[in-house]
Amino acid sequence: MEELDLRVQRTYKLLIEAFEDLLREKEFEKISVKELCDTAMIRRPTFYKHFLDKYDFLTFFIKHKMNLIFDHAFQNLEDEEEDFFVLVFEQLLDQFDNLVYLLFRLQMNADIIVELESVQEYGQRMLRNHINTSDDNDNLSLINEYKGQIIMNLTIQSVYWYKNNKDKISREEIIDLYKQTLEKLWE
Repeated sequence: MEELDLRVQRTYKLLIEAFEDLLREKEFEKISVKELCDTAMIRRPTFYKHFLDKYDFLTFFIKHKMNLIFDHAFQNLEDEEEDFFVLVFEQLLDQFDNLVYLLFRLQMNADIIVELESVQEYGQRMLRNHINTSDDNDNLSLINEYKGQIIMNLTIQSVYWYKNNKDKISREEIIDLYKQTLEKLWE
């Protein structure tokens, strides 16, 4: 992958940090490009040089977050006993509430999902690279791809459920419950 110019890296860093700050205060739908640019201290023409609109930026942002989360999981996969999906789940549990709510709403909102198909495809490609999907057995590959899609949805739903019920269940309990669910799925 080509290294980005330092100015571009700085612009992306400022936009990501500003977007996270704004998401902590309000929902995505209420964040304007002007507000994002003002918070990031960049000019609107700079924003539009890199992104078509706030939905295009959202796609970039989610891919960026997915990269961080998946990279962390891959780096911390110490042995065969560690479960990649549990590591991803734990990373998502550590994200701030509005980000999780945004991911959940995106998953449930068909209009936005159509615009963010590339994010879904990206996530599925990352999962396919992790799950054993050899070309030798197309049926096994299809079954594993299906399970990967189910796990993606299960993971987001579980994190969302935990965020709404964290006063009733501990982080350790939800991780154990998630592990048990994964074990049943892989049976």
